[in-house]
Formats: sequence, structure tokens, C-alpha cells
Amino acid sequence: MVGLDLYFRNANVINEINQKFYGRYIAASDLYKIKLQTKAEMISYLQAGYMIERTSKMNPLSLLASIESSKSYLKTSVEFNYRYSYYGKNNGLDIRLFGGAMLKNASLVPFYAFAPSGRGGPELYLYQGTFPDRFETSRETLWSRFMTLSEGGLVSHINDSLGYSRWLVSLSLTSTLPKVPVKPFINCLLNDHTIGNGNDSPFFYEAGFKVGYWNFFEIYFPLVVSENIRSISGSIKDRIRIVLNLDYLFTINLHRIF
Repeated sequence: MVGLDLYFRNANVINEINQKFYGRYIAASDLYKIKLQTKAEMISYLQAGYMIERTSKMNPLSLLASIESSKSYLKTSVEFNYRYSYYGKNNGLDIRLFGGAMLKNASLVPFYAFAPSGRGGPELYLYQGTFPDRFETSRETLWSRFMTLSEGGLVSHINDSLGYSRWLVSLSLTSTLPKVPVKPFINCLLNDHTIGNGNDSPFFYEAGFKVGYWNFFEIYFPLVVSENIRSISGSIKDRIRIVLNLDYLFTINLHRIF
């Protein structure tokens, strides 16, 4: 990967508003071909985006508009994050709005479209994160519960059953609780198609809580889910998923050094 981040200088020396434009060129082996155990060629991807964020300790926010393309597809998305602060620093109600659409999709590879729920290793075609099961197809291992939350933002894994989306919009709410290391969450999603097993609603929702060391290791427990999710996800224990962000350790070490 090679890239460029272009930051826009503020007129005031002290300013909580930051703006930047970024561009990326990424070359990666064709993950779909690797999983089929056939010869994998290198595929080129282009990414570009604009971000504006307010980095204040109280009520921070960010807005990201991005576009990603390869030879066979073109997609664009907008993501808005806002924290309504209460209970002091780093506490409050986190609000995330996401919308994405495929402007072109001529590929037979399904996971280039938008994922309604968190992606596991076998779905991350740009090889983000650390996933020992990246080349596995089984959903029965412990590592299959690990995910990266993005795009649609649902925790319950429905990508295999629902498939990927030409367009989707989602809303996620997560709140802190005073003196309790537990965060309740609610996720809602509307996309372009249904599961097709008698559940005709393209609207999905779930609610539950997560525990862990925030931004590094988190375990999600979706307790209440919509009927279309329930019909494919089984019991609560089958919906539990985990986030492990090893990049967080690297970020902490950099802060200590500098």
C-alpha cells in the first residue's frame, strides 16, 4: 500500500476542527481465488476520501466521505460519528450513521459489496487486522467469531445468509454506564434485499451489551434481535462475536515513545 494524507491547515493555531483528504493505492492477492485454491493474481484497489472531525474532549464528531474502486466495481459511502458526552471524559452516547451504495459492480465476488454485519477474516479482501482463519471457510471455529465492525455494523453474523448489499443504511447507538464496565448497544439496518426464507422485511435490528477493554478487546452479546435475524442466527450463544484490535497496542506504544 502507498498513500497520501493531505491535511488542511487551520487559520487559528488552536482549533478543534481538523480536515484532511487521503488517497490510497493497494495491491493485494485475490482472496477469493485463494479460498478456491486456484492461482491468485494481484488486484489493484484505489481509495480516496475526505474527513472532517472535531477532536474536543466533549461531544467529538467526525464525518467521512469515501470512495473505493477496482477493475470490476466502484462504491461510495458516508459515515458520521458523534458522541453526546456525559459522566465526564470518554463517556456518553456514541451515535454512528452509515450509508453506502455500489455505483458499479461487475464482479462475481460477493464480498466486494457492502457487508450488513461485521466482517470476519475470510471476508476482508484487503487483509485488514489479524485473523488466523483468514483462509478458512468453516464458521464453527472460535476464530470465526472474531470480526471487524464497519459498514452495516450489525453484530449478528448474517452475511452468509443475507449476502452482501448493493446499498444499505444503518444506525448504531452505544452508551456507557456509570461505574460499570458494560456498554449497551442498539443496531438498525435497512438494505436492498431480504433473506428470502419467508421473512420479507429488509429491515434488521438487534440490541444487547458488550464488555471488555474498549477499542482493544470487546465481546458483543446481541440479546434481542429481529425475527429475520433470529430465523438464521440460532440462540444467543451463536450470536456472540468478538473484536480484537492489535493495532491499539501499537498506537499506545507510539504515544509512550513520543
